[in-house]
Amino acid sequence: MAACQFGAIKISPETGSVVVDADKCTGCASCVKACPKGIIELRKKWPKNRQVYVKCVNKDKGGVARKDCDNACIGCTKCAKECPFEAITIESNLAHIDTMKCRLCRKCVAVCPTGAIVAENFPQPLKPQPQNPEVQKPESTKPAVKEDAKA
Repeated sequence: MAACQFGAIKISPETGSVVVDADKCTGCASCVKACPKGIIELRKKWPKNRQVYVKCVNKDKGGVARKDCDNACIGCTKCAKECPFEAITIESNLAHIDTMKCRLCRKCVAVCPTGAIVAENFPQPLKPQPQNPEVQKPESTKPAVKEDAKA
């Protein structure tokens, strides 16, 4: 995109969404100012580059928003109700995550019906272990006796 003199921003051919290369981005906000729909925002840098954010910040409601972004927030409020830290509010049909209150628990990610809220750079969750795994005992083995061995 022409607004970024550092080449840090482009449109994904797969999703049609804006993608920012964090290594090239300087935080100058020229892309934010140039965006005609006002849907680009600067985000807080979290420890270990982990982040939870609303992927598409289109402020239209429901189906109208989803015409621009497949994963647009539809303003359903499920995330705000789920957040134990009251870090999420809905403003102009869009979930807003208060970075001062968010504790990166990711409960909002799990309940978002459109995938608008995403978590990045978290370790993969551990695979759940069975409650009482059945321990299989090895079959008893007997030493093999060679047939031609003499006693």
